[in-house]
Amino acid sequence: MMSFRNFGAGLVAVAYLALCTFRTEAADPGGKESSTPEATQAAPSEPTIQVIESSNYDADFSPGESTTNTPAELDEIYAPNHGYLDSYGVNRPLDMLIAPLDSLYEKTGLRIGVANTMLFMQPMGGQSSRYGAAGDLDLMSSWTLIGRGTKDTGRFVFTGEYRYQMGSQPPSRIRGQMGTIVAPTGTFNDRGWVIRDAYWIQRLFDARVRILIGRADPSDYVGSHWLQNVNNSFVNRNFSANPAIPFPGHGPMLGISIRPTDQYYITAGASNAYSNTIRAEFDTLFNEWDIFSFAEVGYTPTFKGLGAGRYAFGIWHMDAQSKFSLPEDYGFTFIADQNLNESLQVFARYGYSDGTLTNIRQFGQLGLGLSGLLGRRDDLTGAAFSVVFPRNEASRNEAVLEVFHRFQASQNTQLSVGVQLIANPGNAPDNETAGVFYARLRTSF
Repeated sequence: MMSFRNFGAGLVAVAYLALCTFRTEAADPGGKESSTPEATQAAPSEPTIQVIESSNYDADFSPGESTTNTPAELDEIYAPNHGYLDSYGVNRPLDMLIAPLDSLYEKTGLRIGVANTMLFMQPMGGQSSRYGAAGDLDLMSSWTLIGRGTKDTGRFVFTGEYRYQMGSQPPSRIRGQMGTIVAPTGTFNDRGWVIRDAYWIQRLFDARVRILIGRADPSDYVGSHWLQNVNNSFVNRNFSANPAIPFPGHGPMLGISIRPTDQYYITAGASNAYSNTIRAEFDTLFNEWDIFSFAEVGYTPTFKGLGAGRYAFGIWHMDAQSKFSLPEDYGFTFIADQNLNESLQVFARYGYSDGTLTNIRQFGQLGLGLSGLLGRRDDLTGAAFSVVFPRNEASRNEAVLEVFHRFQASQNTQLSVGVQLIANPGNAPDNETAGVFYARLRTSF
């Protein structure tokens, strides 16, 4: 088996060479890019949030990052939304908190946000009907300390999170009751307080190069699609995560993302394989050098008559973890995201892995997000279908359909309802179908 121990370092070197190769082209907007008539350059100054907030085109670190990372979450919180209850004055109490936070950001470059998301999940069929409920309180900050008002900024990101159980069990335990290969949800558990992120992002060369160093989550930066956000979009981990990749938790990470032109990006990174979100792994950082490494290359055009798109290929490798006697794992992912108009967005994703750590050999999925279905621009309707092929012959192929609708109740409050239908739960051979109904309430400021 080929060794990948120096995988991360090699990818950073490749990314550097790519920057050198494309620097001349990046400096000449009328170069090769303009010879493609059907695609036009697009570099919006802000992420596409208002219509379909998940497109994250000009992201903080990489166009391939998930919108669950802190800067994207803060952009979503501060985006103007119009809800059903705005005319009744329900926003006034939170407006009293938001106004001074806006002022603080304007004066100092420090942006602070708070979000509380609660999920109720009721199984239908499967091996049990016990409901699960939990909440997730996020305290987020992003402080631009260098280069405010320029492209080459230096920003410190720090977040804390508190996950709490409501009722007899959290939704994260429902997977065991249903016997599914991929969990109906994973985020909503009862782990308590943690420090999630504490990292620095530095932009260089007119933001063509971006470097991330510190405590971070590698799952935010490879293998994701634009609607991958358990807080405001899909809940099932087929769609709210990349189920084939055995990501470590939040921990020491180094990443580099390069945009040699406006339409291409290269991202590479590595993190400690033993990273654990609930504690700081400084001992393993220096004593154990097993790593999780990844890279992604992508094309981000804007097509006339459609809108922004993203087409990417990512690879990853997890070292064998000698501390836990775990084998290595590796794989790749293809992702396609495309806005079809101002209201409709579609995605497709295929993943392959050796599956030694996840029991997933392959998966394929299609999905869409539609705003304004019920006449309200800031509502979002989503539908997605996924098929998972396990590595273990004792497990069955599993298919999942999820549909949800998110109501923008007010500027700061969203209410979502959804359903998941699961055919052939992979680890429950006596059950042909299962499903869950869920409701989610999110308040932020």
